[in-house]
Amino acid sequence: MSDITISEGDEYTAIFHGGPFDGTTDTRTATGDAVDDEVTVYADVEGLQTAFTYKATKSRQVLDQTSVEYEYDAADSDPVDDLQDRGDRSGGFDRE
Repeated sequence: MSDITISEGDEYTAIFHGGPFDGTTDTRTATGDAVDDEVTVYADVEGLQTAFTYKATKSRQVLDQTSVEYEYDAADSDPVDDLQDRGDRSGGFDRE
């Protein structure tokens, strides 16, 4: 992706674009000598733990601070109904 200098244990900032985490950031720790190309974040949706996948699109390093921008990947994420398509679920749980 770029010539980022990072070592295992270094922290970097993940910036999320699109999907349910749009506009949020997270401090992550490198598990090797590179930033993660793909990140999966989890959220509870209607009582289910739901996985959302984000893929790295751009990274930059300013002095000793590294940030990576991640774009939402709906195809690799768990499916979630749009709010307007969810309907009335007060009568029971209707997801399989």
